[in-house]
Amino acid sequence: MSQPKVDNQTDFVAEPHTLVDRDGERLTVIVKATFEHAPGPPRGVDGSFRVAPKARRRPIRGADIPWGDPAKSSILYPSDLCVRKPATDVIVVAVARAPGGEPVPSFDAGVRLGRVQKVIRVTGPRLWVHEGDAMTEPRPLAELPVRWEKAFGGRDDGDPENVVEEPANPLGRGVLASLAGLDRSAAPQLEDPSAPIQTARSRPKPVGLGPIGRHWEPRRKHWGTYDKKWIETRAPLPPSDFDDRANQAAPPELIASPMLVSGEEGALTNLSIGGGTLSFVLPRVKLELTFRVKGRDPEIVRPALDTVVLDTLVLPRESVGEGAPPGPIASHLVVELVWRASVRAPRSANDATIRVEEVRS
Repeated sequence: MSQPKVDNQTDFVAEPHTLVDRDGERLTVIVKATFEHAPGPPRGVDGSFRVAPKARRRPIRGADIPWGDPAKSSILYPSDLCVRKPATDVIVVAVARAPGGEPVPSFDAGVRLGRVQKVIRVTGPRLWVHEGDAMTEPRPLAELPVRWEKAFGGRDDGDPENVVEEPANPLGRGVLASLAGLDRSAAPQLEDPSAPIQTARSRPKPVGLGPIGRHWEPRRKHWGTYDKKWIETRAPLPPSDFDDRANQAAPPELIASPMLVSGEEGALTNLSIGGGTLSFVLPRVKLELTFRVKGRDPEIVRPALDTVVLDTLVLPRESVGEGAPPGPIASHLVVELVWRASVRAPRSANDATIRVEEVRS
């Protein structure tokens, strides 16, 4: 299949994709920069970022990468494919680590980047008791993967006539049609420190820092109406009531609007090796894309930064499947920065040329 020519003048990955939008096909170019943080003493405060060498540059992901079995696992790394995002996703891929590395019953962890921030409480293993009205005391722990399976939530479809679900996290712990079935089962280990979980009956809000599922709330309500009318009048285009907010994969508290611009100050607390706070400043990058399509005037776009992935996990590729980054590497933090721009798709991909370059302002 032919592809437009991409004149990429950067050290980043740039790929063209023809994607379906509400009004037809769009030629969309997605650009991803991968940076590795070189920590400085004492905990990265004086550290800096460097562009990842070619072998470790993150690919454009064509699909969500799960933590494990795709049928029953939350998202580890989100897909990059979409035409646009109206705000900037800030996504954290991490293992929470107790301060100093010594096991403790609970500790707080969190992220701050520019105007957005979120703190979660991490607890050791504990069990539901008294039909979900209480939990055992948490046992000490030193680290915990920050994934939605460890938070409140769940889905019980044992009775098709009485399906019970937490729409913000169908994979979590605590939701059953009969709470008597919770006794001695695993309780959540991630919670809001300002509203600690007391009972499953209170239906506490699930908390996390990683990508949320495409069919979870609040993304679910933005996909639009796929009904008989859509089949007859619009398919394969998205529904007329499709909302671009469906493409936002970050938890609501970590969606930045107005969008981030790069160069923002940030910090990760108890989410990197050794615990403690890792402070950093995002690399400052400005891009310009020039689309030249046969029979049209050139279109110049300076895209907004719409996705930031802060990754302190850096799992080897073979442990999470195709599309995951290679590793491990000698870095406490790897950052993905993603931009995208699009124009009306040409009749033939050979009719388009795209130039990607960095600009000073």
